[in-house]
Amino acid sequence: MTSDVEAPRQEWPPWPLWAPIAAVLFGISAAILIMGVAAGVLRGAGVHITDNSPGFTAAFTFVQDVSVVIASLGVAALTIRPRAWQFGFRPAPLRFTAGIVFMGLAAFYLFALVYSAIVQPHNPQKIVEDLGADKSTLLLVTGAIIVIAVAPFCEELFFRGFVFRVLRLHTGFWAAGVVDGILFGLVHGVNIVLPVLAVLGVVLCWVFERTGTLFASITIHAFNNMISYGASTDHGWAAALPVGAAVLVACVLVPRLMSTRARPPAHV
Repeated sequence: MTSDVEAPRQEWPPWPLWAPIAAVLFGISAAILIMGVAAGVLRGAGVHITDNSPGFTAAFTFVQDVSVVIASLGVAALTIRPRAWQFGFRPAPLRFTAGIVFMGLAAFYLFALVYSAIVQPHNPQKIVEDLGADKSTLLLVTGAIIVIAVAPFCEELFFRGFVFRVLRLHTGFWAAGVVDGILFGLVHGVNIVLPVLAVLGVVLCWVFERTGTLFASITIHAFNNMISYGASTDHGWAAALPVGAAVLVACVLVPRLMSTRARPPAHV
């Protein structure tokens, strides 16, 4: 099978290197504006709300992720009308893809285990705490949907479907994958687990490179977030397992249902 990133260059939009930067700036600016207006309206209506409240954090996280995706599509449209397959939303052979996904997960968890044994890091990420997942059932479920469903979809579209794609058009796999992985790790915070997240980013690039479908990297991302959410949240498995299972099933079924128009024109 020929990887979709190995397709002739003329098949892929010549997205410039500044495109992902512009998408981030537009997306985050839009999210800040939207949430600022929403907070002002709610406060004007007498609703007590603070910028660090779990509900506000959950809403801002959702709006920010979606805004960056929309901005990415908008910036991409400046070059050519964006299509699903250009970002990696396309079918791929199930057995082959499953094998690559398994290899990617095994490589990542092996590195994570070795790194943890050597460094013994205390995970400083507070996303579960910030989302208030331990405070109520509603926030527990909302947090699971954001962490296990929304974040993997939006982050994979941006980092693998857009950033990695842009870098890959201009350089080889390892240079593109390492840069993309480091950027992926940095957006989750500069801390002791940065190397683990950076390696996860590289692994996701490799899986995307080998399979040519973003559904494969979304599967790994969602599975990892499901494990982390379930293990780090009180009663987290009750929300993490059904949400995670739904995402994984969708990553298998949706590609099977996609029309041939979701495929690159020449090599599939």
